[in-house]
Amino acid sequence: MEAPEMNYEQLLNEYNQLKDEHERLSQEYEKLGAEYDNLSLAYQDSLEFYDRTVDAHAKLKIAHEDLKAAYDQLEETTAAKERIESELRIARDIQMSMLPSTFPSNNGLDLSAMMNPAKEVGGDLYGFLLVPANEQQGLGERLYFCIGDVSGKGVPASLFMAQSARLFRTLAGEGYSPEDIAVRMNNGLSEGNTNLMFVTMFIGLLYLDTGRLEICNCGHNPPLIDGDFMHIQYINRPLGIMGDCRFCGETFDDVRGHQLLLYTDGLDEAENRQHELFGDKRVLEIMANVSSDPSHKVIRMLKEAVEKHRDGAEPSDDLTLMCLKLEKI
Repeated sequence: MEAPEMNYEQLLNEYNQLKDEHERLSQEYEKLGAEYDNLSLAYQDSLEFYDRTVDAHAKLKIAHEDLKAAYDQLEETTAAKERIESELRIARDIQMSMLPSTFPSNNGLDLSAMMNPAKEVGGDLYGFLLVPANEQQGLGERLYFCIGDVSGKGVPASLFMAQSARLFRTLAGEGYSPEDIAVRMNNGLSEGNTNLMFVTMFIGLLYLDTGRLEICNCGHNPPLIDGDFMHIQYINRPLGIMGDCRFCGETFDDVRGHQLLLYTDGLDEAENRQHELFGDKRVLEIMANVSSDPSHKVIRMLKEAVEKHRDGAEPSDDLTLMCLKLEKI
């Protein structure tokens, strides 16, 4: 049997074609393998990115919840702050309403006063009471007046101030002398005073028909008379520290024609930005040139001088002033 005749040239061509196709497929395989590796890396990156996204989302959710809680707390705090500020404004209005704002100007009397609290409420006070003449007792018209400075600051001081102002007005209305008013005020304020608060106070009684002045100084700054410090023999202790104490008063026969200035330490101890005090020297310099000025003008000048000295610095203490003068008729 004869073997089939082989076409070697044809087989060689087919072999070469198969070889080329194999090389092409091998290259394609390598290319696809590389793309697969790239896709695998991209997939791994996407998984990591997804994990990071999930983690970031969880953290964002926690941050959002914290922010919401903080916002709710801020709303509550703001509401509470507004309530407190509203209550303090009401307390300030009530406190200021306890201080007389209409001043007498009869029988040659010129009287003016002011109180500027350093905070929402203050611990300073002033007061006066004009008592009509009593012919049966042989007494002419009289003026009770006072100025005081409570220890401490804020609401406790304002409550102690209110109690002091009420006691003064009540006792003055009952006709007591300044030293008797001091004794009774001291007993009333010291009772149950567990915080050991006190008030320095200057109490005066002026007889408008004679110019006689009775005073009792309870640890307070001495007033100025005609631009110089009044000579006071008895300083006494502040009110409210200890009950059943003795207080001594003094008398000036006739102060008609003399200008009196009462003040709290918010005047001489007012500080500027460099913590320099306004000082007694400035007070004396101003008062030396205003003896003939009306009381309201004196008050305004002192207030403006203090504000100029502070030069924008926050007040460290309440400022209270009272100026009075009784002319001879």
